[in-house]
Amino acid sequence: LHLEHKEMLNRVLPGRFYELYGLTEGFVTILDKNDFAAKANSVGTPPPFFEIKIINSEGKEAAVGEAGEIVGRGPIMMAGYYNNPQLTAQAIVDGWLQSGDIGYVDDDGFLFLVDRKKDLIISGGANVFPKDIEEIAVQHPAVREVAVFGIPSEKWGETPLAAVILRESAAVNVDELRDWINARVDGKHQRVQAVVIMEDFPRSTAGKTLKRVMREPYWAERNALI
Repeated sequence: LHLEHKEMLNRVLPGRFYELYGLTEGFVTILDKNDFAAKANSVGTPPPFFEIKIINSEGKEAAVGEAGEIVGRGPIMMAGYYNNPQLTAQAIVDGWLQSGDIGYVDDDGFLFLVDRKKDLIISGGANVFPKDIEEIAVQHPAVREVAVFGIPSEKWGETPLAAVILRESAAVNVDELRDWINARVDGKHQRVQAVVIMEDFPRSTAGKTLKRVMREPYWAERNALI
């Protein structure tokens, strides 16, 4: 859930929600309902017998507040993927399960998610996290849902594009919405090149948005020209 939606739920039903983050393969964190007010954008801390840490781009444990890949371990961690030792070796490194998610830990040990590692956009050498842009775009009154992903750019290598689903009966000019988003992002590399309106997003059987499917036509067109 976007932070705006989490805050809305807590206003309507205060003190009712626990938030869980984790992997089926083996670790979890929990944000207690009593911690929501102070740590609304966090996914909590590991329960007893579970551990997490953040690994930076150099393969070392990250400092407090430094973003990197979330890894974890605990009593429910899988032994490996069935009949797939290669995938198992990629997923479990030195006894730690690699999440594929980027996050950081604050001074109190609370975990904050930044984005999926595979969704990271590298624009002009800068790391751009789609979630940062999505948190802004979803605040527009016409926008119900948003997915930001990277598309080819001759100048920057890749640049963000925002796909949106509008609220029922809402109407918006895509150029005006693009300008609205770009006026609110923190840096120039977060500015979206374009906004496209969709009826729905491609989704997995679990309901997760499939950004790779949304990216494919843009990158296939570029590859066809090479």
